[in-house]
Amino acid sequence: MPVHPPRSNRLISLLKPYYGLVLLLIALTVFSNGLNLVLPRFIQVAIDAVVQDKFVISQHLLPFLWVSLLIFFLASAQNLIQVYASERVAFDLRQKLSLAVSIQSYPELQKITPSKLLTHLTSDIDAIKVFVSMAISSLVSSLLLIVGASGLLLSLHWQLGLAILALIPLIVLVFYLVFSKVRHLFRKSQEIIDRLNRVIREGIVGAPQIRVLHAEVTSTARFDLASDAARNNSLRILRLFASLIPVISFISGLGSLIILLLGGHFAILGSLSLGKLAAFNAYLAMLIFPIMLLGFMSNLIARSSASYARISSLLNSSQEQRSDLEQPELRGALAVRDLSFSHSGRQILNPLSFDLPAGSRTAILGPTAAGKSTLLALLTGLFLPESGEVLYDGIPLQKIEPGTLYPQVGMVFQDSALFNMSLRENIAFSRQVSEQELQKAIETAELTQLISSLPQGLETQVSERGLNLSGGQKQRMILARALAQNPRILLLDDFTARVDARTEELILGNLKRNYPELTLVSITQKIEPIQNYDQILLMMEGQLLAQGTHAELMRSSSEYMQIYQSQRSTQTFEMEGGASTTPA
Repeated sequence: MPVHPPRSNRLISLLKPYYGLVLLLIALTVFSNGLNLVLPRFIQVAIDAVVQDKFVISQHLLPFLWVSLLIFFLASAQNLIQVYASERVAFDLRQKLSLAVSIQSYPELQKITPSKLLTHLTSDIDAIKVFVSMAISSLVSSLLLIVGASGLLLSLHWQLGLAILALIPLIVLVFYLVFSKVRHLFRKSQEIIDRLNRVIREGIVGAPQIRVLHAEVTSTARFDLASDAARNNSLRILRLFASLIPVISFISGLGSLIILLLGGHFAILGSLSLGKLAAFNAYLAMLIFPIMLLGFMSNLIARSSASYARISSLLNSSQEQRSDLEQPELRGALAVRDLSFSHSGRQILNPLSFDLPAGSRTAILGPTAAGKSTLLALLTGLFLPESGEVLYDGIPLQKIEPGTLYPQVGMVFQDSALFNMSLRENIAFSRQVSEQELQKAIETAELTQLISSLPQGLETQVSERGLNLSGGQKQRMILARALAQNPRILLLDDFTARVDARTEELILGNLKRNYPELTLVSITQKIEPIQNYDQILLMMEGQLLAQGTHAELMRSSSEYMQIYQSQRSTQTFEMEGGASTTPA
């Protein structure tokens, strides 16, 4: 059963869960605008009564005031419901987007750029908010006023009414010409905003590199180019809208002139009273404004529809939740059977197989681009294999409920994120963690001294992306977060790359002492820290070349021996170089 049912990308489908609010909004709109259509009739009757010297306040003024007051309260209630409905729709959409992103497969998630997601969460949802808060009531009121005012004009005086209604096609033509151009510009504006968001984000994230490379001028030029494009596109839209004002004013003035000339003529002939002439002017205003509003709303609906289509494409791509998945309590055994993977037509991993007993320590050794990180992604289900399978305690990975698997499999990636919250909240991020589990994880990750040196200790706030921590400190924080879950299996992706040799040795010793039953899988390029591991898998160019203990590989694998000797030579050279620079 899908997490989200298949969604239509039509904007009207968005309103299905809110039909009660929408119907209430339409009812208030119809009622208040229906009363608005009655007001010119009150004016007509009052003016004719004044002319005939029959004006009575209780009969001609008070009903007008009472109806106006009722319209005011109805309009206020309508506005409140519009705002509430728009905010509720926006909140629900943000929640659904957040959930959709959180359950995406890793390959699909990589297609969603941060700038595109930011555009979805801001400008796209804002466009839909405007649709809910304005378009629904505006469409209903405009259609009601146009039909009602047209009918009432004809009922007052059909000849003069036809003369006024003849102006409507002219207004429609003007709006069609303008909005056919504006619609294209609005579609283009979404792409421009997306590009501007991307440039801003890259400028902020890459600020240190920009300064080091003295590329401030280039970065500023990129921002100026994107900003100018956004400004110029907005100005083109504003100019087109501005051109409507004098045209509509002219047509409105033309309508008033027709009423003055023809209406005056009919008034002199006695077929049209002064009250009806005043009512004609009021209905003309009622007629022109809704037509203008319909033009604006048609464009707003087009923009909102495009925004909802973009959001729907993400919501509809959500992963399916199966009911036949198992929820085992893992012992920690891991097996791979004929696992292979390719990407964009290129073979990344050739078929490989191996077994990792529960509680064992295994290293995956190999140079850059050997396929080690890809293998780790396959072990965690972030990537789906081309063939073969991953087994946890003999159960295929695809048959295990993710919510059961991931708390039992700790993962420490090279680019894992820290969040703008306290150290405690960052470590105990995904579940309730006891103080004992927390302290055990902190001690194992060699964070005790760091945390005790901070004035606020575990309550110290981590800056955005952990910028107030060094690379090694961040890496140890992420390790502590993984260990705080008390996992059965721990996967480390080149974890020691940012940690010095002494700290690395301490952490590995802590892991063995504090988590003796933990199954450890560590990706690395260095042989020295893994010589005592139960098993070492040697990978090169997506192939599993050899596997065994350090001693076994030293005897059986020439490639392993070559890597070992190369690293020993490098280490000896660095030690001799350091010694030669030491003063006597």
